[in-house]
Amino acid sequence: MPPLPDPICQALNLSDGKRCTNTAVVWDDLFCRFHGKQCHGLYAGYKKRNTQLDGLAEQAPEYLKSNETPLANETFERVQDEAVLNQIHSHLFSEYVLLGKVIDARKLHHKHFYPLKLDYGHQAYLDALLNRRHVVHRALEKVVKRTAEVLYAKEKWFKWIGEVQKQEETTREKAAKKVKLEAAMFRRHCKKMQARLRAQREKEEKQRQEAFLETVYQERISAATESDQDVEMWDPIEDFVEDERSKYVDLIKHFLWMEVLAEEEEDDAEKKQPASTSDAKPTPKKKPKKNSKAKDSKAPDVAKKSPEARSTGQNRILDMMDDEDLDPAANDKNTEPDKSNIETEEMMRKRLKEGVEKNYDEVYGAILVGSLETPHGTLTKTPPMDDDEIETLMQDIKEIKILLFCRLLLSHASLLPAALQAANVEEFINDTKITEADLRDLCLKVEQPSLQDIRDACADLLRGDEPETEEAKEEEEYEDLSFEDIILQDRRYSRLQGPEWYYDNLLAQRSKLLGEPITSLKELLNLVPELPKKTKIQICGKSIWNYSSESSMSREGWLQFSVLANGCDLRKAVQLCRNWDEFSQLNFLASWQYFPASNWMSWGTDRLTKQLHDLGFFPFFGDLAADNFSRHFQVGGARSSQRRRHDFVEARNIMVGHMKRNDSVTRRFLQYCSMRTGEILLAVRDGKTGKIITAPRKDEALWTLRSKKGMGRAAKNEWEVELEIGPDYFDFVEMFRNWHLGFDDSYEVWIWHFAPAQSGIHLYNVIVEELRKAWRIQKPIDVYNHQEPFLRTLTRNKETQRVRLIKPGEQVKSLWDEVQEPDKFFIVSDMLKNTTRTVDSDGLVNSSPHIFYSEANAAEDAILFPDELTSPNRNVPFKEVSNAITRLEDGYGVLSKYLAKRAKDASHLSNKPSRPQGDDSDSDKSWNTDDSLAALDGAASKMKPEYDFKDDDGEVTKHWRLPRLWEDHITRINGGPIDAAKKKLLSNVGLLERSSGRVRRGPTDAEFAKNLKSMDRMMLMEKDRGDALLEAFHAGDLEPDAPRKYAETCAIVNGILNQQGADGGHDWLWFALEVLEWLEVRVDSTQYAQVVTAPWPHPFIAQDILKAWAYMAPFFLDLEPCRPAAAFFESEEGRKYQDSPLRDPRQRAATLPDVRTKTSFRYRPKSFWKEWDALVTKGKETCTYYADVYPPEWGVTLRPILAKLYVAGIIAPILVQNHPKVCPGFATLNTEPHRPGKPDLFIDYADRLNASHYPTSWPGLVRPSEFPLFLPRARDFAARNPGSARFAVLRLWSAPHFYPAMLGDGNRIGCSFLDCAARSWRWNFIPKDMPVSEWSMYNNLKTRLDLVARQLGGRVVHRGDVVLVMGADSLDLLRHAMAVTFAIQTKPWFREFDLWKSFVNVDIAFLETLDPYWLD
Repeated sequence: MPPLPDPICQALNLSDGKRCTNTAVVWDDLFCRFHGKQCHGLYAGYKKRNTQLDGLAEQAPEYLKSNETPLANETFERVQDEAVLNQIHSHLFSEYVLLGKVIDARKLHHKHFYPLKLDYGHQAYLDALLNRRHVVHRALEKVVKRTAEVLYAKEKWFKWIGEVQKQEETTREKAAKKVKLEAAMFRRHCKKMQARLRAQREKEEKQRQEAFLETVYQERISAATESDQDVEMWDPIEDFVEDERSKYVDLIKHFLWMEVLAEEEEDDAEKKQPASTSDAKPTPKKKPKKNSKAKDSKAPDVAKKSPEARSTGQNRILDMMDDEDLDPAANDKNTEPDKSNIETEEMMRKRLKEGVEKNYDEVYGAILVGSLETPHGTLTKTPPMDDDEIETLMQDIKEIKILLFCRLLLSHASLLPAALQAANVEEFINDTKITEADLRDLCLKVEQPSLQDIRDACADLLRGDEPETEEAKEEEEYEDLSFEDIILQDRRYSRLQGPEWYYDNLLAQRSKLLGEPITSLKELLNLVPELPKKTKIQICGKSIWNYSSESSMSREGWLQFSVLANGCDLRKAVQLCRNWDEFSQLNFLASWQYFPASNWMSWGTDRLTKQLHDLGFFPFFGDLAADNFSRHFQVGGARSSQRRRHDFVEARNIMVGHMKRNDSVTRRFLQYCSMRTGEILLAVRDGKTGKIITAPRKDEALWTLRSKKGMGRAAKNEWEVELEIGPDYFDFVEMFRNWHLGFDDSYEVWIWHFAPAQSGIHLYNVIVEELRKAWRIQKPIDVYNHQEPFLRTLTRNKETQRVRLIKPGEQVKSLWDEVQEPDKFFIVSDMLKNTTRTVDSDGLVNSSPHIFYSEANAAEDAILFPDELTSPNRNVPFKEVSNAITRLEDGYGVLSKYLAKRAKDASHLSNKPSRPQGDDSDSDKSWNTDDSLAALDGAASKMKPEYDFKDDDGEVTKHWRLPRLWEDHITRINGGPIDAAKKKLLSNVGLLERSSGRVRRGPTDAEFAKNLKSMDRMMLMEKDRGDALLEAFHAGDLEPDAPRKYAETCAIVNGILNQQGADGGHDWLWFALEVLEWLEVRVDSTQYAQVVTAPWPHPFIAQDILKAWAYMAPFFLDLEPCRPAAAFFESEEGRKYQDSPLRDPRQRAATLPDVRTKTSFRYRPKSFWKEWDALVTKGKETCTYYADVYPPEWGVTLRPILAKLYVAGIIAPILVQNHPKVCPGFATLNTEPHRPGKPDLFIDYADRLNASHYPTSWPGLVRPSEFPLFLPRARDFAARNPGSARFAVLRLWSAPHFYPAMLGDGNRIGCSFLDCAARSWRWNFIPKDMPVSEWSMYNNLKTRLDLVARQLGGRVVHRGDVVLVMGADSLDLLRHAMAVTFAIQTKPWFREFDLWKSFVNVDIAFLETLDPYWLD
């Protein structure tokens, strides 16, 4: 039988944790002699420290002995004496250290000497000790914190330190998690730190083993009992504790690039390695496959990706909406990057010197190599840095690491006193009073600082000991809005914007009225943190300020940040930017490869994204695959055996991004986009206020994904909207996006296609083209113009291609000099045809002029942005085009003005601001504003009953007020007797008060305001509409000098009516009432005619007849009924109009208006369209896009005309695809014979593709050639009334391009047209080029004149929009002309006669000498 093998020692080496291989000879053959001694020494030391721990309670300070509060709950707030606190701290610190040694000894004894034995309660006892040590450690922190309060409570920085520590307490990790973090930390850095520890441990083990061998002989001779001193010599716990502390200290030094080992010790450690690091061949690693390839254009294999990877864009948003258990944090891609790879100085130097491989994992799209930004040789690796630049950078980073360390110390209450007393970091980390646990926590912080901490440290280095320039506290931004503006904004976009903006601005309005500081809703609800005062504190000899730098960090600072935060993605770095300029500069520097960081390459490296970035548009969400996702599947039918069924899906491409707020370029871009509704739709959110600045008004324009499926005909099935622009979409995109801005001074711009199933590149092209024009880029090289200031400060090393800052006084070629070199050429790629070509700058402009800023764009901009011609201010917000028509569509009018004034006054009288319901609730219901008008009406109803509504400016009651001349004469009439005939007249027209026999007066302002809410809403709406349309009409009148003439007409008419009526007779008033009696119209009607064509009854009869009288009176000054008009021209106010051409018909007749003719498209000769037809034919032959057939010079004239009409509200972008198959008209430029050299706008309604389906014939059509002729009728009348016949030729006011007549919704598409910029437009009023527009106006006048035909007899005849009135004498003509003017100008109150083109009170001889133009 072979002999049994010798037993092996079961102990594990303390140095490396490996099993001992020596023979077991002691302790029942469990251990070798060495480990037997070590085990016995460890056990003896453990027992000794346990005894010390048990006796420590008797040595506790009196405060702890007498205190009944458990130590875990004790805060020491009752202790005011520093000496008592020091005693408590000394005792707790001793207990903490002793507990640590007991725990470590227990762990070592169990782990290294009895690793295979059962637990026997070991872990339970260890857990009790660990819990006790945790309680003591927390008590130590509280003692230190209380000591700091006693010592430093009066220091300026103390309050700030308390807040930092309080925040740290709320985010403190649990002890168990800290242990895991600690283990992970040492695993990451073990290769860097274990060399020293292993060398020391092996040296110590060797010495002990040699000493043991020398004592073996003595032990064999003598079996004497060892002394306690001999036993303690073998106790390893003291060395173990010291080693544990040294680990943390060495790690901190490693993180801070402080010297850890002497050079000779490192050399000794390296010699013990099997092979030198430099000689050993690196193990080849398998390079992971990237998700996208940078060098080829092949798309990644989507089929092999995870479902989440395949779900992108709008599909991903749908998935998120359907997921009821969605956790927003799970979709947050803005987690901190992995900063575990803390580099040594040598590693960082090597990285900067040699460059690193660029990371293109998240780059999707083509990369243009060989460009100015990405030269050849820089695609795969970052360019290396020069030695002097590296040296400067290393010195700065060392200092930044120290500052970062000092800033991190602020959140540790137990470390603060030691940090305040230490002169430097070295002294601080060598302080023996700092516990191991505190060092561990500090290591965890230093190893993985937040990006904000790193930025703050970089900023600390730049600002030094001096604080930043004192800046005024940034206040909430409020527009100068009225109550009515707030109402209209809420009514317009309440479905898209949150109610916070509504309440914020109501509070701001109230504060302005009361003269109080403006209080925001957040301030009212105490949600705005108070900014601390600027203070600093000395930590380890360094000055640390109590606030993060709010100034833009310099390029040097961002360079330091990019190097120090290795592994950080630029998407995370942009969150640290303080404003748009800093963010924009960071983007430009990254695109020019200024930063030697591999992960910053994925930001805008692909050509499509970079082009948007260069133009100031930064997309964060997009889906350009609508053409792939949309489908129209339909089977079955009348001739099929299958039943009808359908499955339709329609998607619109969408792109969302940030743009600079309150910037002229942004304003121009958004304005251009808002005018292209036939291609793209636009919604803009203000990042600062949350206000929706613009969005489509119609809900059907908001969808981006919809579907319909089922059985039967698809036309009978309704679309189901899957995704639409709105609050939910906003929220889910916010969760989906992978980067955010750290400031709110930006616009959030949403752009999506109007037509579904379009190619995404079309949307991209429209955005880029409009961005180029917004930057006013006239040739390709101009794209760099706005980058000139910073390109002049950068230079590129020709050998390494490294871009760096130009040093002061250095004479080198800048990047701007490179950009301006003449040998540059440009790459043009057609993404649809997949072709690429190279051209020079001029060649690209000549081949594609529409993609650059042109003279036509400049002419249009002069109309859209007139302020830019006089002011260089670029800080201008974007606002929707506002005119009378848009305000009318938004509900702007007398009712909204009234309620706004009432709410304003109610708010002014109230003592407290109204707060939103449920101010403590976060639910959407608590923000419900309901209808804004109803809300304001409710606020107004709370006013005191005795409060009298005032309307001093006449803003509200101007519609109802009667002229002063009328009121004065009524007062005078009521002051005297009224004869029976006059009473009968008053009774017939409804002005006699039967009870008093006096003339009925008009309502006072207070009476009107009191009864306003009960009045007919349709009446108020139409009265408001009349005022709005008149304003729009004259704003869109492009005839030279027309606005001045109309203003003069209004001044004369209003001057006559509003003059003081204290003198003179009342004949004019009785005459006006006689005309009403003759027309059988009463002024006392409270009813309103709901029929659109009915001119009366309505409550504004008196105002309308007086206006008709004032229109005619200036031409009959010799008649007594017109005496007040004569008095006006004799007054000081009217004298300036005595010589006006308005009063001299012969002077006016001598000059024909400088306007185009009113002939419609149908009646123009074909020769008129000869040039345009030739262009269209040539375009068809060459398959040229319709907008490209326009000669460039046409746009210079056409586009300003269209812009003027657009600004005035005469035309507007239409939600119709910009295609000739949908829009029948084309805006063209042409010249008429009577205006040579003056081209004008004409609309071609040939409708070559049958878009409008206009009929070829109309029942009852009266052609212009069939209109009555005036001269024959006038001659006949003059013959019947020889010597006394008088005439009036009254021309209805109209602008050169349109008539004052509404265009029905059904006809707007039929009259829509396309312009030379491929935009689709609609007319709000009848265009003169509309087929048979003459007949339309002829019918309008005929319908109205037929209502009074019985009274007028044969005295009135009209031709198109011109009316001939005949009178037997001047007084008879005045009566008939007043009746015609009243009938035409009354309800709906937006038609007026143009007195400058009318001839009143003239004889037949004058008519016969008139140019035929005036009678047509």
